[in-house]
Amino acid sequence: MSELEEKGVCIFAYNNDQLDYIQFSIIAALYAKRQMDNISVTLITDSGTSAWMRDSMDTVLIDRSFDHIVLDDTEQTKNSRTHMDSPWTEFNAQFNNSNKHLVFELSPYEKTLLIDVDFLICNPFYNYVFDTDEPIAMHRFAQYIGNEMPYRNEITLNDAGINHWWSTVVYFDRSEESKLFFDTWAHVKDHWEYYSLLYQFPKGLFRTDFCVSIATHIMSGFNNNYTMHDFSGTPLLNMDQKDDIVEFNSMNDIVFLKHNRQEQWKNILIRHENDNLHIMNKRALARNYNKILGLINE
Repeated sequence: MSELEEKGVCIFAYNNDQLDYIQFSIIAALYAKRQMDNISVTLITDSGTSAWMRDSMDTVLIDRSFDHIVLDDTEQTKNSRTHMDSPWTEFNAQFNNSNKHLVFELSPYEKTLLIDVDFLICNPFYNYVFDTDEPIAMHRFAQYIGNEMPYRNEITLNDAGINHWWSTVVYFDRSEESKLFFDTWAHVKDHWEYYSLLYQFPKGLFRTDFCVSIATHIMSGFNNNYTMHDFSGTPLLNMDQKDDIVEFNSMNDIVFLKHNRQEQWKNILIRHENDNLHIMNKRALARNYNKILGLINE
């Protein structure tokens, strides 16, 4: 690896036949650049997705969004995921995430914030972590818009299982502890069926959240109270796949149609301002792509 830069954000984006992840990565990159101090952004993608980006996107927009583009053509395992677009529509699409642990090798930074392609940084919160000595940080807790609790398997991996940690946002440095964490993540990925039996979760969909949860448990000596930095207890804020986006009033002022889990015929208008948001309904994000670009350019 060549000489590393001081700090930056990494985003993985691999297109499939249903979703244009490059659009999402551009949005995520421009949000990060708007809110974080002098941040560099690296896109990690494959040759096919990169070619699609060059053919379909304006070169000025690409250069504005990404300081570096790293190609990784690791063969992806079959990993079909059911997506929701509001409570009434579902579709299946390949979910390419089996090489996410390689960010430790692929990142060009001494200190890296890895974010999912559907994560919008709407405030400067994450700036502080680059000034700490923490080797790794992830969100341990989460909530959904409208102050709704996470699902049961997003608290522990099963009813009597270990703590669930989120891989949506992962901060890491170049320490031996960080290297061990990503090596352990890779080990869990390579022995997915075994660990699904050991930790009693469905093996059908490969989830990096489960990988980081198990890696954290192993590194703690199989203790459920490992003292990894959890962004000071700040919860990850999720938009459910059954929720929809009504309007972007501004980049950081978003109105949602919140699906009511208890009374499923109901939907509630919810407004979030200046909150970092995990937009899990990707088609809702895609529908607002042009609107978001317009707001960014204002």
